[in-house]
Amino acid sequence: MNLEELRMDCAQKQKKGVHIILVSVIIWIFVLYVHLTSLPILTKNLLTFCATAPLLPISYVISKPLNKIRRIH
Repeated sequence: MNLEELRMDCAQKQKKGVHIILVSVIIWIFVLYVHLTSLPILTKNLLTFCATAPLLPISYVISKPLNKIRRIH
């Protein structure tokens, strides 16, 4: 296998990161909402930090149903 075949195989197995993209959109919407509020800057910073922490666990949970849907098609 050459590098291009390995890259395509990896992308196919990972479903091209759709689950991480979906969760990132949700997190960035929350971060936008936090920064549009009138909270103190230190609170905004803390909430932003806390919002980004669950990215990987939530994307893992979302990837399971996505994989089942893709197997059906």
